[in-house]
Amino acid sequence: MKVKLYLRSFVMLMFGVALTSQFAFAQGRKVSGRVTDAGDNSGVPGASVVIKGTTKGVATDGDGNYSIDVRGGSDVLVISFVGYKSKEVTVGNQSAINVSLETDAAALDEVIVTGYSITNKKESTVAASIVKAKDLAQIPSGNVEQQLQGRVAGLTVITTGAPGTSSIIRVRGFGAFEGNQPLYVVDGVPTQNIDFLSPDDIESTTVLKDAAAASIYGSRAAAGVIVMTTKKGTKGKKGLQVSYDGLYGATDPNVNGVPKMLTPQEQAEWTHVAYRNNAAANGTAPAYTHPQYGTSATATLPDYLHANGQNGVRGTIDRAAIDAAKAASPLTTFLIRPNLAGTNWYDEITRLGQLSRHSLGFSGGTEKSRFYVSLAAQNQQGILKYNDFARYSSRVNSEYDLGKKVRIGQNFQVTYRSVNGAIGNAGGIGVADDESVILSAYRMPSVIPVYDEYGQFASTRAAGFNNPRNPLREREYNAKGDRSFFLGGMGNVYIEVDPIKNLTLRSSIGSNFGNGYSVNYDNRYLGDSEPQASDSFSENASYFMNWVLTNTLNYKLKLGAKNNVNIFVGQEALNTGKGRNIGGSGINPFSMDPNFVTLNAVQSPAVNSSLFRGANYYSLFSKVDYNFNEKYYFTGVVRRDASSVFGANSRVGIFPAVSGAWRIASEDFMKDLPFISDLKLRAGWGLMGNSNNVDPANQFSLFGAGRGSSFYPIGGQSSGADEGYFRTRIGNADTKWETSETINLGFDATLGNGKWEVAFDLWRKTTRDLLFPAPIPAVAGPGASAPRVNIGSMRNQGIDFQIINRGKITNDLKYDLTLNNSFLQNEIISLVGTQQFINGPGYRGISPIRNSVGQSLSSFFGYDVLGYFSSAEDVKNSPAQSGAGVGRFKYRDVNGDGKITPDDRTFLGSPVSPYSGGLNLGLTYKNWDFAVYTAFNVGNEIFNMSKWFTDFHGTFEGSGKGERAKESWTAALGDNAKAPIWESASNISTSGAENSWYVEDGSYLRMQNISVGYTFPTSMIKKMGINRARISGSVNNIFTITGYSGLDPAVGGDADSRFGVDVGNYPVTRSFNFGLNLGF
Repeated sequence: MKVKLYLRSFVMLMFGVALTSQFAFAQGRKVSGRVTDAGDNSGVPGASVVIKGTTKGVATDGDGNYSIDVRGGSDVLVISFVGYKSKEVTVGNQSAINVSLETDAAALDEVIVTGYSITNKKESTVAASIVKAKDLAQIPSGNVEQQLQGRVAGLTVITTGAPGTSSIIRVRGFGAFEGNQPLYVVDGVPTQNIDFLSPDDIESTTVLKDAAAASIYGSRAAAGVIVMTTKKGTKGKKGLQVSYDGLYGATDPNVNGVPKMLTPQEQAEWTHVAYRNNAAANGTAPAYTHPQYGTSATATLPDYLHANGQNGVRGTIDRAAIDAAKAASPLTTFLIRPNLAGTNWYDEITRLGQLSRHSLGFSGGTEKSRFYVSLAAQNQQGILKYNDFARYSSRVNSEYDLGKKVRIGQNFQVTYRSVNGAIGNAGGIGVADDESVILSAYRMPSVIPVYDEYGQFASTRAAGFNNPRNPLREREYNAKGDRSFFLGGMGNVYIEVDPIKNLTLRSSIGSNFGNGYSVNYDNRYLGDSEPQASDSFSENASYFMNWVLTNTLNYKLKLGAKNNVNIFVGQEALNTGKGRNIGGSGINPFSMDPNFVTLNAVQSPAVNSSLFRGANYYSLFSKVDYNFNEKYYFTGVVRRDASSVFGANSRVGIFPAVSGAWRIASEDFMKDLPFISDLKLRAGWGLMGNSNNVDPANQFSLFGAGRGSSFYPIGGQSSGADEGYFRTRIGNADTKWETSETINLGFDATLGNGKWEVAFDLWRKTTRDLLFPAPIPAVAGPGASAPRVNIGSMRNQGIDFQIINRGKITNDLKYDLTLNNSFLQNEIISLVGTQQFINGPGYRGISPIRNSVGQSLSSFFGYDVLGYFSSAEDVKNSPAQSGAGVGRFKYRDVNGDGKITPDDRTFLGSPVSPYSGGLNLGLTYKNWDFAVYTAFNVGNEIFNMSKWFTDFHGTFEGSGKGERAKESWTAALGDNAKAPIWESASNISTSGAENSWYVEDGSYLRMQNISVGYTFPTSMIKKMGINRARISGSVNNIFTITGYSGLDPAVGGDADSRFGVDVGNYPVTRSFNFGLNLGF
């Protein structure tokens, strides 16, 4: 008895349920009964039975029985339970009321699909999140990954505005240096991306977050698993159902939101300011030497920037002579006037990007079959000119009962994708280092016009502007012809047999295959300071195919009235993908016309090819689910994987997991707490493996040959080509599995008859034997790829919780509010041997990233800026610092040795966000629906590398500079200056070193989407043969509140060990959409 009282008090304290006051009820009569499942007539334990309009209520016992005191026959009982439709029954003169509850039509939303099996959410013991199809549809996007942003606690989604590119998705942080992308499973077929999917085809999405949920996938599950099922149709004689979903929209490039640049006159004046500051630092008289701005102290703009070899021309020119030169040498003769108003280069390369998406769905079924067929098309223009994306797909899903015990089915999709004018990946380091097209718009001086006086593109042929290139010419001459194409298919076929009662055997075989082709053109242009002297052409082709064969057995066993057992075993074999690549290039082809150009007619041809065989896996796995009386749940999972990527001594990995749950709501002591509809405590532990970033040939040392690499004229003839070989890969047969251990504690609660839902998880994931390329000594020779080796361990830990509140404001006005929260801490806890850190890449003399023990992944590392040197006396009295001078960066002497050296560099921040999430509000009023969706990121930093180009006079001197020049150091501004003194010097005290000045707060709150829709009444459209019609309007990326000075605070990167660096990433900007949904 004391135990029951203690537990009851504990529950009441946890939820703050004050139930000490009840309405005073007149002594009435007692009503008893049983609440059952309409499907199998089994009792529903924990169901809520409440007298309508009061707080008086009880919960059913383990068999679904209840007993409640009522006041009289006018009382109405409200019976409800999670996953069922609620019922209302008037008491009348009844003393026994039995109620049968039907499963909610949205029951699929409460089902956890793992790809191998389906589990009811209320019985689940694992950490998993379900995203409803209707929630995905609220975000009009052709990218399914973008629709997940902010929808799942613990899921990080970093998107880019570039059409046709994949998002960066991470489940519960960054568990490794590489290979952190989750495993996607689409209709049981594993894949590494989902860019082929049409959002309108998706039925449900489940994110498996802990080992207890994902370890059934063993070696591929360490980074989490995202399971997607597509629509299947419905059995029954409902006839053919036809649906149309259309989306039309446009994306605004947000020209007014870009960083402001100096006007032409301002840039001239600040160039002379730099000359005066240079002279003051050197103790000399100023020399105004810029070829465009004059030699006097007052900077002026010339009449002509360039006139056939003459620069900075003031006054008149001999136009006739220049015209004659143009006729004689059209490619090298330019006549360029300054654009006195200034060219907005970002505006010149961007446009209003249009979007259209259409999908047709056909579904239906009979008593023995069901099917779903879809056709989908999407065309999307990027905000960058000549950047377009198109996707066309068709899907066929079907299932047929061969008898009462045998079913066959298949899921198949074919997709064609094309990207024109591709610009790189998701931003950050990796987009051609720091030569992204966005950054090129900043580097180009605004004084240069788009076109010269002859109507040809103008550029830095005019002297004094360094080496940027006309970004519009780059788009029109080069990117306009760059195209990539992909044609592929994905699907599976399966058979299910029920040989005896409760036993199901299933066999399936699936495959993912495709062919890719790309072509690239770079046209000759001699108008740059670094001209492109030749036309160039290249093309590449590839194909691949992977496959998976899965056999499973599932047996349900009931022992007595209260013991329920489910046994699941399986075998799987798969190959991650075999195929070939071939590519060729050359210069000055006979024609650059896309209809005629071939590699047969190029100079200096180069052809390369490669092949890949993929990794082979063979796996055995099993799972046991047990529950006692639907109160106590236990799940045990084990998977044995053997992989060809590892050597014989490390080939096999075993990944177990256990989890349990206590469904407190089913206990007798909860009967008097009707406010708590459901309450379940969960705990889980398990191991998961990772080999995502290991090349299938990692264990082998390989040798290869190639022209220009290993062919050498031994005989002394320059035309000779004696074949030789060189090492291409250094093997490591001792590499072993990267293993992640996870611990998860959590609870799920439903309160107030479904008005409130809370899911809470406290978790820790520790990854050991981290895989990373080994450092290669120079004696190993050039060109050899480094093997992956096991180098250390990393820990991620955090809290995920979701709160949902739904209810009615009036009878017609209903709301649904969801808050997703994720707290994350990431730390590298060890590296092998004496190694304490791994540096990230360096460029432009700056290496801002260090992965070090005790710090988070991709932490920023450099000098800590205290301010600026205020005077020569300040320089003299401060620790000795190379390049120190008035107005330059003043660094902190971290080790206190009286001098600034590389040993004084320290950690400056982390791009890993400690807190992120989303807030979603949905409202419905009669036939109207309204939704608002926000996403937020708090506490991370960004290394704004774009400032290196725009905020120092001495970096690419003469190129475009930003308005922060106006707030550069002066004696009056002191440490309030936004940039160091405006001068030409470049050393570690100016632009030559990584430091805290580049590090900015990356926190943001983004209003991701607002949408309004109207569903037409059936009575209005039925006569037209339409049974469903909805129109909607929406705005995406309405605004972003952030202190970050760059284009977009959602900065990614090409690898987890070096991300969070902004070198001009493709921004996500505002878009406007109109939607139409019809059903026939």
